[in-house]
Amino acid sequence: MQNHPSRATDHLLSKMWKTKGSRFNAHSRLRARHWASVVATSILAMYLVALSLYQLTFADALSATENKILSIGGVVVSIFLIIITLVETARNYLGDAEKMHQSALAISELYNRFQALTLEEANAQRLQFNDEYSIALKENPVDHKDIDYKRFTIRSARDLEISGWRYGGLVAEYAFRWFCEFSLYLALILAPLIGLIVAFWMR
Repeated sequence: MQNHPSRATDHLLSKMWKTKGSRFNAHSRLRARHWASVVATSILAMYLVALSLYQLTFADALSATENKILSIGGVVVSIFLIIITLVETARNYLGDAEKMHQSALAISELYNRFQALTLEEANAQRLQFNDEYSIALKENPVDHKDIDYKRFTIRSARDLEISGWRYGGLVAEYAFRWFCEFSLYLALILAPLIGLIVAFWMR
């Protein structure tokens, strides 16, 4: 006979389990966004250097119009790179990731303490743990996103009894949200390459 709270039947324990899991995922996602931002802006800066070297090396082979187009394009992309770098830096992904990690650890500690209680102790101390859980949420001004909960749901599908078409739909939705989350960085890396290929093909 179960003598401890179970996340399958105890609403408070289930909430803490889902929240801590989602916030650990948010920590991973935000760190990934930070490094994706660093890599994408660095590659874009490398493209600009390569463009300048190309203009210097093949100056005689370029027409005046082509040289002007490349110069204008380089200036526009440079301004865009400065704006993107400032915006991404202001978002402070690593700082928010650390807040998510600390929040997840605090909720995890509450979860473990509550789960270790007997059913009688859990019912007697439920209000206290609920208040501590609320305080842990309020202490972190940054909340996790739906994509973090989707990832948690996918990884915990067996415990949540999710399978079949519902599981497939969940994976598809998560993949779409992931693409939206990182599409800017993919565009920063791929768009200049595609533009360069098209430009050479049209020459």
